[in-house]
Amino acid sequence: MKRTQVITAVCLLLAVIPAFAQSGKDPLTDKQIEDVREAGDQPVVRLRLFIGYIDDRAKEIHKIDSDPIAQNKALRLHNLFQEFTQLCDQLQDNMDAFDQQHADLRKALKEVVDKTTEWGAILNEPKPNTEYDFVRKTAIDSNQSAHEGATQMIGDETKYIEEQKKEQKAQEKEREKEEQTR
Repeated sequence: MKRTQVITAVCLLLAVIPAFAQSGKDPLTDKQIEDVREAGDQPVVRLRLFIGYIDDRAKEIHKIDSDPIAQNKALRLHNLFQEFTQLCDQLQDNMDAFDQQHADLRKALKEVVDKTTEWGAILNEPKPNTEYDFVRKTAIDSNQSAHEGATQMIGDETKYIEEQKKEQKAQEKEREKEEQTR
């Protein structure tokens, strides 16, 4: 009898392990990963790719939530919330990396601000459910963080670019003075 219980426990464990392993996998397809790699030196293109991938997840959350006969609704929403969070975190990592390079991301950041507002409403649509409430809260927090980060970066970049223009004008005036004195 004990041997049967051990075998049953092992079988259950082997059935559960793949589910846990899948939760840590990359939410992007191989093609999407390749697209992100190819856009590596194009900050705006890269950010827009992530905006699109996140938007796809948000639209799917809305679609599944509004479908009254959706199969495995809670599990699918759980997985989509988890993927949303992973992608949103990757978007923020890219925003931070490109901000350090002083790339002009203002147009893409404006899209992030607009989309995160839209996504926030979608993330709050599904009714509370213990099967996905935690990952939904994490997705909401990640979305809010992206919104706040993009808003802050727009202000910082605008200020930085204005300072660069002033500095460039000052250098041009200095060169003109030097040419006039020759």
